[in-house]
Amino acid sequence: MKKTLYFDEVCGYTVSAVTENGLLSEFGFEKKNSQSIKGNIYKGRIVNVLQGMQAAFVDCGLERTCYLSADDALPDGEDADTDFPDLREGDEVMVQVVKPPVGKKGAKVTLFPSFVGKNVIYLPKTPFIGVSRKITDEELRNNLAYCAKSLIGENEGVVLRAASPYVKRDMIVTELNSLKEIYNSVVLSYKNAGIGSLLYSEVGLLRRVLRDILSLDIEEIHVGNGRLEKLIENFYTLFPPAKRRPVILHGSEKDMFFQLGLSEKIIALTDRRVELGNGAFLVIDKCEAMTVIDVNTGRYTGDDSLEQTVYHTNLLAAGEIARQVKLRDIGGIIVVDFIDMSSASHNRTVVEELEKALKKDGSHCNVGQMSEFGLVEFTRKRENSSVIQLMSKPCRQCKKGYGASPKLTLFVMRAKLSELYCDGIKQILIDLSADCFNELFSFEELINDLKSKFPDAEIYALAHRSYSDEALHFRYGNEFNVPDKAVKIY
Repeated sequence: MKKTLYFDEVCGYTVSAVTENGLLSEFGFEKKNSQSIKGNIYKGRIVNVLQGMQAAFVDCGLERTCYLSADDALPDGEDADTDFPDLREGDEVMVQVVKPPVGKKGAKVTLFPSFVGKNVIYLPKTPFIGVSRKITDEELRNNLAYCAKSLIGENEGVVLRAASPYVKRDMIVTELNSLKEIYNSVVLSYKNAGIGSLLYSEVGLLRRVLRDILSLDIEEIHVGNGRLEKLIENFYTLFPPAKRRPVILHGSEKDMFFQLGLSEKIIALTDRRVELGNGAFLVIDKCEAMTVIDVNTGRYTGDDSLEQTVYHTNLLAAGEIARQVKLRDIGGIIVVDFIDMSSASHNRTVVEELEKALKKDGSHCNVGQMSEFGLVEFTRKRENSSVIQLMSKPCRQCKKGYGASPKLTLFVMRAKLSELYCDGIKQILIDLSADCFNELFSFEELINDLKSKFPDAEIYALAHRSYSDEALHFRYGNEFNVPDKAVKIY
């Protein structure tokens, strides 16, 4: 399966994407210098201990207090007693974020940090030896676990990642030692730091993506500018030459993601309806306590019996559901309403297909059996803030699903402007929603970007209260005239 990796920088954001045979399989969207706090280590103070809930709340200097469960306050293998283990209000603690804040919930933290490298994960306070689940050969797993024991001390732990079998032992030792040095520096910083101090931060989106997947089966990398090209070349020093992939610089002033057709695929992630390619479709709805996915045959009628038509649709849906929950980073309880089938063997096969597809996901998933009503429940551990939260907002029209956020629409606007400008069109009027209009004039990075890329252009914006946030209309050429209410962007 051909995999291609893409990176670009747009108005203060880093964007990444991975495609497999042309289909979007991974997507990242992160503001530079404001990355996800997952993996961050802080000096905190216990502000409340809830004995009945076996939990505590920690002030880490963030907007909301962080949540520390008993499971995250004890080493692996130990059970919490009736009292919260050895922690009292006012105690100072070093904590690492394991799950970022969502909505009104604060971040979840642990007292047992981990430091992630390309080949290994170092656990300085957890005596544990682990091997990536992606390594399925039992003999290889046992050999790796045996070798790992010689790399750590009595109270330390290590997890060998999927890339570890493909590098020499010396490289793993070097990487592990560097992670140990990082931890030692964090410990030293902790002693003199104030409450709420950030002691350690995970690397940015580009390095995380490269670290996690570049050593596997990526064939080539496309980048939107020369700065990203140099960053990747510097990062290549961690890889043996055989694992390095060609880096292709986008040779046009036009937006790379837009020109290569990736923008359309990314925007589709904000839609509650997902086409399956044969006329059937999914409907994905986020509820308060769970996510519900409905499978519909739509226009698909098949060539055989009704049972075979439904069975084929459900199999197709199982693979697409696994792809969508990973792309959208949907976590928690997910309920799938498959189309009813009369064959028990078909029911089992559909569940097996869903389990098989979810195994490709880096997050932990548990899948239940299909009920008599065709419902399958599964859980998925969410990794980061979901794409839905970052790129969309509740739809004003249908009140059920989500639509593109004003900021996402402005990225589309910028891409279309680059197309028009490169085609020689320099006087443009943009009709857009009132929310997008307001977002535009508060989005300083975008305006500065437009000034630098289109210095001699005349670009105006006109707000419409009747427009949805996804709606954009560009007037130029014979259509170009500036209404009284239009505002020049710069």
